[in-house]
Amino acid sequence: MSANLQVPILVADDDPDILNYFRAIFKSTQSHLYYAANGIEALQIAQKRKIEVAFIDINMPKLDGLKTLTKWKAMQPDTQIVIISSYSDGNLVRTAIRNGAFTYLFKPLNKMDIFSVTFKCLKNVGIEDVVSFQ
Repeated sequence: MSANLQVPILVADDDPDILNYFRAIFKSTQSHLYYAANGIEALQIAQKRKIEVAFIDINMPKLDGLKTLTKWKAMQPDTQIVIISSYSDGNLVRTAIRNGAFTYLFKPLNKMDIFSVTFKCLKNVGIEDVVSFQ
């Protein structure tokens, strides 16, 4: 992926405020954000587009984050998936990591944590120099 391309990042969360928060903080980066309000919408996007990093809320309607993670990894095993949760449940986190999540973030989300995790995810796939964070 060359430096003039936008990195595809997906955010799946049923809270419009979270989607708007990601939209605001990634606005000035070289990324293309895709948004999904639930796991089914997220998987529909994954069927059409290669996504480098996906932020997936654990608690969503129609298809929860763990099921979305498992189905996503079957389609796009190289996607770096970050689970988002309002609950600091160690068992849930361990299950997500065991099922292929790169890491997790707890709400309330912090801009610097999101940027740091995104950079680590992109470094994992060898394209950390593509996106600059301001």
